Amino acid sequence: MEDKTKKVSTSSKGLLQSEELYEYLLETSVYPREPKPLKELRAVTATHPRAMMGTSPDSGQLMAMLLTLVNAKRTIEIGVFTGYSLLLTALTIPDDGKITAIDLNWDTYEIGLPIIKKAGVEHKINFIQSEALPVLDKLLETVRINHLRLLVLDRG
Repeated sequence: MEDKTKKVSTSSKGLLQSEELYEYLLETSVYPREPKPLKELRAVTATHPRAMMGTSPDSGQLMAMLLTLVNAKRTIEIGVFTGYSLLLTALTIPDDGKITAIDLNWDTYEIGLPIIKKAGVEHKINFIQSEALPVLDKLLETVRINHLRLLVLDRG
């Protein structure tokens, strides 16, 4: 007799369509390479009612590789939730790197903050509790002003 029960997929955020292959990759490649603070934050986030909003660890490792490839030193993160990708970025960029993190919700950021502090990367993060557009507009204006100053100095 054929089993008519439908298996609920837990990898809907992943790139792979096969649940079995996705689980295999997580167990053999992703989880063994995941730094301890990220594992801890992932476990804490899993208990949150909106845990599905968190960055998947396989996506995180892709992000870390891209940050390393471009030698990222300054980043902007829009939408922080509990901070998995924020912590990942902070662990990946150099010690003098900076992250501007923007989110409306301080409470969910505060869930990951003890782990971020324990990882020793809090000094890299400038958390701004706000809607993103006003902050981005201000950052863009600062860049324009600094660019104009450089043009003036170049022409001396």
